[in-house]
Amino acid sequence: MAHPVLESALLIGGIIAIFIAIIGRSEKTSKDEIALFLGFIVGAIMIFLGIVLYSEAGWETPSTVIVLVLLGLGLFFRVFKKVKWAAVISLIVGIAVGYGLYLLSKAILTSLLTPTVIIVLAVIVMFIVYFILKFLEDIVDFVGAVVSFRPILFIAGIVAVLEGVLLLLGNSLSAILA
Repeated sequence: MAHPVLESALLIGGIIAIFIAIIGRSEKTSKDEIALFLGFIVGAIMIFLGIVLYSEAGWETPSTVIVLVLLGLGLFFRVFKKVKWAAVISLIVGIAVGYGLYLLSKAILTSLLTPTVIIVLAVIVMFIVYFILKFLEDIVDFVGAVVSFRPILFIAGIVAVLEGVLLLLGNSLSAILA
């Protein structure tokens, strides 16, 4: 099931992970920012490839799927965990609900949906969405913190490089360990 894209993703992702783990984030340098950006892009690609590989081959090569997804998450969450998605999405949902209720009040010509009622309902919906998404965001942040922890990222990078080399040679970690 070897494919040059998989080997390339594993090798590039592994090298980026090792580089990020070694340089750390003590000093802001252009190398650090470039590595984080490349890690974000490569991480997203690795997650996608892991999902596609699993959907096509199932657990035929479990080590490749696991390494792709875990290292992809580690690289992706180095940047992704900094964005507060719960606040952004809940604000958008609150505005959309408020605007939708406003349009509904104009279409039905009802006196029940006054501007005050619309604002109160929009804020209530916004807070409900925020609390649900904030809980999910905290779970994602925790997972991201674990898989993007530098020692774990370093080990995952070495394993990814090893898996990529083994795939190039027509083997895999799961085949060797089985």
